[in-house]
Amino acid sequence: MKIAAIDVGTNSIHMVIAEATALATFEVIDREREVVQIGRGSFAAGRLRAPAIRACVEALARFVELARRHQVDRILCTATAAVREARNGGDFLRTARQATGVAPRVIPAEEEGRLIYLAVQAALQLDGRPALIVDIGGGSTQLVVGTREKMLLATSVPLGALRLSESYALSAPPTDHELRGLRRHVRKSARAALARVLPLEPARVYGSSGSIHALAQVASWAETGSTIDHINGHVLSKASLIGVTRRLAAMTAAERERLPAIDAKRAEIILQGAVVLLHVLREVDADGITISDFGVREGLVTDYVSSHAEEITKLAPIADLRLRSVMGLLDKFKANGAHARHVSRLSLALFDGLRKVHGLSNEARELLHHAALLHDIGAAIAYDSHAEHSYYVIKNGNLRGFSADEVERVAAVARYHGKARPRKRDAAFRALPGRERRVIRWLAAMLRVAEGLDRSHYQLIQGLRVARRGDRLSILVTSAGATRLELWAARQRTGLLEQVTEARVRLTLEASPKAKALPPPTEIGLAAHSKQRSRARRSARARATLPARSRGGEPRIRRPVPPLHGKRRAGASPASRPAVPARRRHG
Repeated sequence: MKIAAIDVGTNSIHMVIAEATALATFEVIDREREVVQIGRGSFAAGRLRAPAIRACVEALARFVELARRHQVDRILCTATAAVREARNGGDFLRTARQATGVAPRVIPAEEEGRLIYLAVQAALQLDGRPALIVDIGGGSTQLVVGTREKMLLATSVPLGALRLSESYALSAPPTDHELRGLRRHVRKSARAALARVLPLEPARVYGSSGSIHALAQVASWAETGSTIDHINGHVLSKASLIGVTRRLAAMTAAERERLPAIDAKRAEIILQGAVVLLHVLREVDADGITISDFGVREGLVTDYVSSHAEEITKLAPIADLRLRSVMGLLDKFKANGAHARHVSRLSLALFDGLRKVHGLSNEARELLHHAALLHDIGAAIAYDSHAEHSYYVIKNGNLRGFSADEVERVAAVARYHGKARPRKRDAAFRALPGRERRVIRWLAAMLRVAEGLDRSHYQLIQGLRVARRGDRLSILVTSAGATRLELWAARQRTGLLEQVTEARVRLTLEASPKAKALPPPTEIGLAAHSKQRSRARRSARARATLPARSRGGEPRIRRPVPPLHGKRRAGASPASRPAVPARRRHG
């Protein structure tokens, strides 16, 4: 499973694309970063500026496009301090969703701290002693205390580097008076948060943010003449930080911009970040800070992987993004049962048997496969009108690898698997081109019959073949037991198939196994599918009564008939269930 995590920060927007594994870990396969400064000018006015919103949305659109080219299964996106505090933050969220299809989730400061803790915990080896994690963003500084096992404290102070550059503007180089004013403001603003940190007695300090990375790079260049190749685990000493802070305070803006490993916009705010970090290290009496290359976006991935380990394990063997996305949606609604998979196989068997009649493409076959798997997903909302619920869930299920038109077609086929037929009076169906309406009718017709052939949900139909002679179309099936209910239910659903084939359809149980056996499922969970089907058969046989053998030597199995609608009521007797109409002589 591939996951894209995007962090819309006050100063910059970051994305990481990771491949999750079945071992609840992940590997980063791509990164992207762009400094857009959505928070520029917002803190004094309390509103995001229109140019900043546009720049951020354009960058987000590029990131989402890159993520989709990687065929990611999930796109996670958060927005932090600037959007959180702005009165028009909702305008940015609406614009972002309209432009990209992704709505950033605005997270509170405590949640931001938790994600930072998860990121550092995944990147570095924490021990059993409390450790302080510092993240200096553009709008705020996060102070998090935790051990190897758990987070103990997450608090935030409004000491972001971009915010400070606007509220305490410095000359380049700054005067002593300006620096004293900045340090005094930092001490005052951080006092309450540090008062909560100090009683926990953190033994070490870790850092995770662009500001801290930049300070470490400048310090390394000043001391060794080279930058850091592998920053994760690098230790920036307090003595080095003091030296680099003094050096930055003596530089002009042009001199800072020429520093290696930082861009012009970072050069504008790097001194403010250095003052905040140095104050924190002095207050907790730390000799230095160990740097993590993971931040909020990696925390998002870590959180998702740990909370979806079962889903990732199930989906890992599936190479196809579309099928993986479909199976993920089924798992989300607990609808990935044997019935859905069996109906899918029956539908594809009918599609293949009728190829010469319908002349549809392999793309239509794939569409039928997905619609058949998802046809009953709406029952998770309510059984009544569940076909309409399925349409809604599929349309809004965030399926990956599908275009909007493809999602609409999958949803439409699933919608018409029950009582309702495709009709032009339905606005969504009427809006489709005529050629697409023909495809929907055909696929829905086959799905309706396949649904009937597993009416008991016991997967008793083992194979089928299709034969056409003149104006008659025969569907001949083989079974693993008594199939009166399946044949009766399928016969009630042949009307649409008769319309599209312009033939009379009949279903017949073959005595000899000439019908083509259903192919094995192509999706995941094959072992589980086999076990569920075997368990259902054993349960069915246990209920069955075996009369004396018939003249032909084969036993006739009389099986209690499941209810036609919904689940059997507790305590209901066989006599109270709906009777199955007698089978027609010629179907």
